[in-house]
Amino acid sequence: MSKVRPDISTWNKILSRKSLLVGILFLVLLSIMSIFAFLFIPDKSENANTQNLQVAMKSPGFTTKVLLLNKNSNDFIPFKELEIINDRIHITTHLNTTQFIPRNELRYNGTIDKNTKEKTYIFGTDRYGRSIFSRLMLGIRISLFIGFLSVIVSVFIGISLGAIAGYFGGKIDQLIMFFINVTWSIPTLLLVFAIVLAFGRSVSIIFLAVGLTMWVDVARIVRGQVLSLKSQQFILAAKSMAYSNTRIIIQHILPNIIGPILVIAAANFSIAILIEAGLSYLGFGIQPPAPSIGNMLYENYGYAISGKPFLALIPGFTIMLLVLSFNIIGSGLRDVFDIKSINK
Repeated sequence: MSKVRPDISTWNKILSRKSLLVGILFLVLLSIMSIFAFLFIPDKSENANTQNLQVAMKSPGFTTKVLLLNKNSNDFIPFKELEIINDRIHITTHLNTTQFIPRNELRYNGTIDKNTKEKTYIFGTDRYGRSIFSRLMLGIRISLFIGFLSVIVSVFIGISLGAIAGYFGGKIDQLIMFFINVTWSIPTLLLVFAIVLAFGRSVSIIFLAVGLTMWVDVARIVRGQVLSLKSQQFILAAKSMAYSNTRIIIQHILPNIIGPILVIAAANFSIAILIEAGLSYLGFGIQPPAPSIGNMLYENYGYAISGKPFLALIPGFTIMLLVLSFNIIGSGLRDVFDIKSINK
């Protein structure tokens, strides 16, 4: 009984495509960085929401000296100059104001050097003085998390309905295709808006809403692949051996259509990220102060033409790179598995 499974030549094709490998490595690296973000981002507060108006809207690479207060590493005062007079510390801030702090309020006892350090804002700060890099890492984590769960939901529903429709055919196929066509006719964003408005704006509702709008493509692809495979000799042989329909679908058909499924899953991942960003941009997604790429873009898009374009360009380019990476992976997988047209 022969099965068309990915063999060693398939892996060789993957390894020979540099663009595909670059896309995979970029997303793996970004995923690891976002998962372990609190190990290296400068703002370790909840939602990276430490605000300091004294360093608001600073350009990428801005470096300042800060005076640490108490035991909280996020409790600090950025300063330009510092002078100790008696038991008080005179601080000149970046707003050219002066603050006076009793020396006994410092984080450490001893010399002033133990209480000062340099702080660099890699991507600068927003209008509230928050670290853009810290919030961006957490925003990428949310986007990838929602995208990953959305793809799981869409692939599970799409494979289930598509395999059933293609394998059994007849009235079952007609009923499922009617359901697919009805869902297909509803605009994606409109359906997502309806689900989010009806059930809330939590992360669980958002990924469920996005996943429920993307399963149609998966179902159509799987149905077409199953229709072409169910008449193959190895499937007929499995039926002659009295294997159950469930076993034939799971063990003999699905492993042979993993290529098209991976391609459509990669495409759906990029779509899920765009939908989540669009929802947050329009105010229907992740709600502030929790960071997401979409609401960061919404908060700062006006600065693109007002002298601080980096505030809008950084989240914008981040979305572009994420979507581009998944599209490159999808195109690479399409070439590896020799899929002529993903929509046929």
